[in-house]
Amino acid sequence: MRELQSSSPAAQAQDEEKRTKKNHARRNRQKRKKNRRIFRLMWWAMVLLIGLLIGRYLVWIMNDVLAVNRPDIQVTIEIPSSVTALETSPSDLLAITDAAQRREAEENNRTATREVAQILKNNGIIDNVEFFCLYSNIRGADGRYHNGTWTLSQKSDFEELVHLFRSDDARQDVVQVTIPEGRNALEIAQLLYDEGVISSEDAFLQELNTSDFNSTYTMVSEITDLEGRYYQLEGYLFPDTYTFYEDEDPQNVLQIFLDNANQQFTQEIRDEAAEQGMTLDQLLTLASLIQAEAADTEDMYNVSSVLHNRLDYGPEYGIYTLGCDSTIYYPYRTQADVPAAERETYQSSYDTYVIEGLPAGPICNPGLDAIDAALHPNDTSYLYFCHNPETGEAYYATTQAGHEYNLEVAGLQ
Repeated sequence: MRELQSSSPAAQAQDEEKRTKKNHARRNRQKRKKNRRIFRLMWWAMVLLIGLLIGRYLVWIMNDVLAVNRPDIQVTIEIPSSVTALETSPSDLLAITDAAQRREAEENNRTATREVAQILKNNGIIDNVEFFCLYSNIRGADGRYHNGTWTLSQKSDFEELVHLFRSDDARQDVVQVTIPEGRNALEIAQLLYDEGVISSEDAFLQELNTSDFNSTYTMVSEITDLEGRYYQLEGYLFPDTYTFYEDEDPQNVLQIFLDNANQQFTQEIRDEAAEQGMTLDQLLTLASLIQAEAADTEDMYNVSSVLHNRLDYGPEYGIYTLGCDSTIYYPYRTQADVPAAERETYQSSYDTYVIEGLPAGPICNPGLDAIDAALHPNDTSYLYFCHNPETGEAYYATTQAGHEYNLEVAGLQ
């Protein structure tokens, strides 16, 4: 009793305060437990939501990559040359030593890939431009896409697309071009341009003077005397029917020509030319004159005999030139083809009325008949020939007087 009575109001207040603090701490613990449960629930909800979003995004991406759920509808895609003109191939990229130029080339490659991707997206073939660009970069396809026209399904997956546009498989813009015998470089460039194979005649003609193929073809590397030569590879654009693509790279076009010429100019032809003291290039030059001057295949062998005779013993008769009309305006066909500004004063360095012997190179692209005639001329003593301009009938002579008579008969005087 005495102990209870001794409790002062201050002590009772302290006890009450302690009980209050304990109760408050207990409530705080309970509140924290509740908050943690709520936080865990929210955290798991966020994880689940993010997982669902990521999963949905990955599914969307994979559906895009694998072309899942896209319709099997055929569409025509055109990759213009303006896109592929931006590209630098991986091998050429490695050869760039300047860091700034290399970065610029890499950026151009990425830009080209992005334009390809945008074309695909616009045609309903892909959904995500950025991911196609990433896939292309991972696959090392940047800088390797071709221009052209393809017909493909909207169901094509990324791997199929990358392979398709890196190759010429299934291209639709195929062009067949027949090069007639005797066409010269200017005429072939015009024909290729008219058929849509090249977009620039000048670019193709510039390629004819390239040295890029010297290490690829022996016949090209053996063309050593280029002085006065208009087009180094004139004579090597073998007349034939070719399959090209529209808006083709001029260098690719030239390589197709050279591949064919390299097969057509067999080792037998080269060996026979060598036995007669001619290089392949000299043989083609002689054959081009025969091709341009003869009226038909039969006539080629007599024309060949005239040219051979003039080369072999013409000086004994005061004849020092080959005198072929087809060379007067080369690389143009006639005076009317010469640009107007120089038409009246034009002088070809190939003019065989002025120069002695063969011109600097072929004047056109001869066929196998003309080449055979150059190797196997008829055995004659002819030193002159002419043709009736209306009928093509050929006249031959061994003397100047006989030639003058033939000119009258042919209606040329």
